[in-house]
Amino acid sequence: MNLQITENFHTDRIASITLEGRLNAVTAPDLKTKLKHLVEDGYVMLIVDLTDVSFIDSSGLAALVSGFKSTRENGGSIKLSGLNDQTRMVFKLTKLDTVFDIFSDSNTALETINTS
Repeated sequence: MNLQITENFHTDRIASITLEGRLNAVTAPDLKTKLKHLVEDGYVMLIVDLTDVSFIDSSGLAALVSGFKSTRENGGSIKLSGLNDQTRMVFKLTKLDTVFDIFSDSNTALETINTS
């Protein structure tokens, strides 16, 4: 299954993307490219909704970490939302749950951006 990436633009600096499918070695380059282009276009406050991601591996994590670094270098951040049990376990095992801000849903993540 391919990874579907849907964008939603909130302001000139804030965007969210919703992922659907498997985030693995085959699909991670697509996410990495999408995050890179968003940051290049000035969207440095990003929300990545993982609600419909059925699987994530180290390549998927690497794509998210790459986006995390890119947004930080440009004065922004990435917030994650909607982790299911499998994705939450991967983040916990890799201790990336201490690196990323993780929220139950995208609206909550967006509210934290709007109030900061």
